[in-house]
Amino acid sequence: MPENLIEIVDLKTHFRDRHTGAEIKACDGVSLKIGAGEIVGLVGESGCGKSTLGRTIVGLESAKSGEIRFKGENFLAMSGKHLFERRRKIQYIFQDPLSSLSSRQTIGQAIDEALLINGENNHSARAARVKELLDQVGLPEQIMERYPREMSGGQRQRVCIARSLAANPTVLICDEPVSSLDVSIRAQIMNLFLKLRDDFGMSCLLIAHDLAIVRQAAQRVYVMYLGRVMEEGESGALYSQPAHPYTQALLSAVPSTNPVEERERQRIILKGDVPSPVNPPTGCRFRTRCPAVQSVCETSPPVNSLSESHLASCHFAGRIKAGILQEYDMRQIG
Repeated sequence: MPENLIEIVDLKTHFRDRHTGAEIKACDGVSLKIGAGEIVGLVGESGCGKSTLGRTIVGLESAKSGEIRFKGENFLAMSGKHLFERRRKIQYIFQDPLSSLSSRQTIGQAIDEALLINGENNHSARAARVKELLDQVGLPEQIMERYPREMSGGQRQRVCIARSLAANPTVLICDEPVSSLDVSIRAQIMNLFLKLRDDFGMSCLLIAHDLAIVRQAAQRVYVMYLGRVMEEGESGALYSQPAHPYTQALLSAVPSTNPVEERERQRIILKGDVPSPVNPPTGCRFRTRCPAVQSVCETSPPVNSLSESHLASCHFAGRIKAGILQEYDMRQIG
């Protein structure tokens, strides 16, 4: 496993409801690692807290507790210039490229501004670097004079990636970077992330709800539900042998391009709605929707190890197949 660049330890990010004052537990004890030159996937349903986690890493949201370590240094214990110098090595790519670009700036001006903020004061050097960055993301230099509205969605997302690269980052936090794009364009953007990893050794946290997209690029995957990690593991093992019933349900919803496999695919239909993060269930947070729930699930599940790198937070990890609990001995639980 590569050396850890980012290590999240028991991170909690809570919000206050403006009307009721209730505490919303968006991220509630998340631990996660991103290695050097590694693409890590973070998946889950909308509202599970994955975007909040990404925004907290780069400082767009404030953590209540926990640690965010970058090369061993805890961001949450830093301030001022020291924090700025470290944090700019982690750049964020937003879901909607049009809203993250200024309609009043040309593409060249948007990237030039990012270079200026990051300390490049020489105008000629900035102009040359803008062209270089556009080339790195597969765009011609003639596009510098265009405005965001004059470009396609895929081109705008490439511009956002180029602007992020202006800070010479070592980590990209990509929040649903292809969800608003056409299917044919999605593969191109994902291949670009793979190229950045291969050419520059760049790490990436890929936040998505599309498990097929994550499978294309990620070496390791974390599955979140209601503010917590349910399962983590290497991509191959997690996709082929999911140990948590929630992961199994998500994967069962992914259509197959093979018509035979698609006809034989067993869907796991989850009943009910996702509980409120204001008042999450006690014990296992997934138990109110789990098709294999047992009375022991009312207690907090241990983190079970299926292998050195494959972990699942479930009392019955590895003993549930297609949402059905296999025979078990209650004396082995707990």
